[in-house]
Amino acid sequence: MSKKAAERAMAEAGVTPKDVKVCELHDCFSTNELLLLDALGFSEPGKAHEMVRRGDITYGGRGPVINLLVDSFQRDTPSERLLRGWATNRLVKGTDVALQHNLGLGGAVVVTVYKRADGQSNPALSDAEVRQKSALGYNPAVEARYVRPQDGEKVRSRTRHDHPLKETVGTLAARI
Repeated sequence: MSKKAAERAMAEAGVTPKDVKVCELHDCFSTNELLLLDALGFSEPGKAHEMVRRGDITYGGRGPVINLLVDSFQRDTPSERLLRGWATNRLVKGTDVALQHNLGLGGAVVVTVYKRADGQSNPALSDAEVRQKSALGYNPAVEARYVRPQDGEKVRSRTRHDHPLKETVGTLAARI
C-alpha cells in the first residue's frame, strides 16, 4: 500500500526518492520504519537496516532525514515549516522536496510530497524572522505552546461561519 501510494505521489510531483531531503514517516513501531524506508524507495529492498546503522537517515547521511520535527503521534505540518525555513535549529539546508507518510487501519495510506512553489531551496531564517512571519508570534516549528482562543482568532478566516463550531469552542476551552 505504501509503496504504491509513494510511487503515485512522487510521479505526480515529478520527483524521485533521491530528490526527497526530509521525510516525516509514520513510525508507530520500530519495524515499521524499516519497512517504510524500503516501501518509499529510500533503500534497496531488504537493506533499510543498513541505512539506519550507517546513520543515513539523519543529518549528513545519504538518505533523507527522517522525523526531525515530530514524534509518531504529533501530526501537523512539519515539512511545510521546514521548507519555509522555520526549523531553525533542525534545518536541513538545501531542502526543496519533503515527503510526509501516514498509515492507518484498514489499509489507508496517505503520502504527500511538498515542494516550494518558487522552486528554491529552503532559506535559513532566524527565530526573530519566523516570529514576525508567524501569525502566532512565536516559532511553532521549534516551540510548543497551548493554543488559546485569541491565538485561533489571529489565524481564523475573516469570512467565517460560527455554525460548524457550535459548542466546540466551549468544550475545548474547558479542557485547557
